[in-house]
Amino acid sequence: MPQKLKLHRSSHYIELGSYQYWPVLVPRGIRLYTFEQIPLFLKENPYITDGYRAHLTSKLCLKSIFVLSNETVNIWTHLLGFLLFFLLGVNDMSTVLPASGANREDYVIYCIGLFCFQVCMLCSVGYHLFSCHRSEKTCHRWLALDYAGISVGILGCYIPGVFYAFYCNIFWRQVYLVIVLALILAIFSAQIHPHYLSKEWQHLRTVIFCSVAGYGVIPAVHWVWLNGGFSSAVVQVKLQNCYTIITKMKCIQRFINANITMQENILHRSEVFLTVLQLFLPRVIVMYLIAGAAFLFYISKIPERCFPGQLNYLGASHQVWHVLVVFLLYWWHQTAVYIMKFRHSQPCPPFYTQPGLID
Repeated sequence: MPQKLKLHRSSHYIELGSYQYWPVLVPRGIRLYTFEQIPLFLKENPYITDGYRAHLTSKLCLKSIFVLSNETVNIWTHLLGFLLFFLLGVNDMSTVLPASGANREDYVIYCIGLFCFQVCMLCSVGYHLFSCHRSEKTCHRWLALDYAGISVGILGCYIPGVFYAFYCNIFWRQVYLVIVLALILAIFSAQIHPHYLSKEWQHLRTVIFCSVAGYGVIPAVHWVWLNGGFSSAVVQVKLQNCYTIITKMKCIQRFINANITMQENILHRSEVFLTVLQLFLPRVIVMYLIAGAAFLFYISKIPERCFPGQLNYLGASHQVWHVLVVFLLYWWHQTAVYIMKFRHSQPCPPFYTQPGLID
């Protein structure tokens, strides 16, 4: 009899929708609710009908990490994702980068990129862990932090991409890296602001996410232009500078010599450009396909839309989104390692190192 009383005090029966009533060992004060029972600010997905945590203190929110709920998979996928990127960082610093002949800049770039990924994971874990807090204000603060983490994770992808895309063009590499770091700080500051989720900031939220998503197009187009569409402009500049009646013959000779050298440099540059394009472009396409698939699951709420109440604990769209986000960041990390090894094995085209050809 005392054992039964002790068991009764440490466990209770909670409703799990179609699973009827299960005796679940959970901390005292924690129970699960149906969609109709939860506060209005938690009602985001009507197709997830039960398994909700709500009305918890911060301490109980932390304890609920071990409770089977509709947030369990969301919490643990990104908690394990954080551990994955932490271990990748340890492996990169101790094995991968030294074996690739990395310099100090490579170490800094990988530290920043992986740190951004880890921030993204932890912000997501924090929101899904504390979204059940009894304070609506606290829930919204964590939601804003989750959005900030997504932006930081995306911008963390840009850092190695920009660094190795403009590896041979130091000026533009520094310009775009400074812009990326400034965006990270500015967007993170805006998204943790108390009014970020208010109606007054609705247009600003749209601008922020459009800026984050669209920023990558600018350095990408610029990179292609620098590597493919610059040669004709150089020829025109040379002709204009040299076209003088008095020094016509000397100018023609200088132009011929410069043109021969330029053709060699352009050929070398084109070969490197095509090689990088063949290696890099398919990986970029795969990354955007993963991102597109993740976003479709996120906004469509499929498959739970087709099976309401049947995917409350496993298989919901947000869980698929979480898994795909981890896979996307991992894929991009491996791509960065791949392109870094290529950059260290191939010298920069002389076009970037001979000032006479670009003045």
